[in-house]
Amino acid sequence: MKKVIVLIMISLFFGCNKKNGDVTKSNVLQKPYIISQEDRKFREKIKKNNIAYIIIPNGVSVESNLIIDENSNIYYYQKNRIADIICNYGMQNDTIPEYLDLQPKDLIKIPKDYIENFIDENVMNKEKRRRILIMASQTDTIKDQKFLSFLHNTKVPTYVIRRTTQEEDTVLSYKKKNAFYYSDEIKWDKSRIKFPK
Repeated sequence: MKKVIVLIMISLFFGCNKKNGDVTKSNVLQKPYIISQEDRKFREKIKKNNIAYIIIPNGVSVESNLIIDENSNIYYYQKNRIADIICNYGMQNDTIPEYLDLQPKDLIKIPKDYIENFIDENVMNKEKRRRILIMASQTDTIKDQKFLSFLHNTKVPTYVIRRTTQEEDTVLSYKKKNAFYYSDEIKWDKSRIKFPK
């Protein structure tokens, strides 16, 4: 009987300690992020409000990039060049991504619990104009709560969420299989990737 009374008192103490409506960000489930839906909303808002903006083509990569695979694993890769977003893409209506010569060794798997720390260390410590992050998902809907929490609380000033490219999907597949990757032997769909001339 004493044990029951002690359990009731403990539950009342902890239950009454919470104020109504006091909800922290960590215990709130984030709703799924649907890339196509958010992109459509963004374009409608731009059109409705006649706002000037730079079109970032599908598949563009910048210096810092994340890939979210179909199992919600997160990979990071960095390229030494910044895409020609400002110089070229604003002038063209080109939506075919360029070949990056991405290699399986370039992809670093990040534990979900450390996304924010990793991005702080590898993106937020760069000079201001280089604090750009591309987040590419293999699925149109991102449901992983740890990633959604990161997204909701991100400090990155400029980011884009898009679907993965043919090259990212291919290289990620080879990375997961731990297989030898020779880009020359891949049968690329050249309507979905642009190779240098």
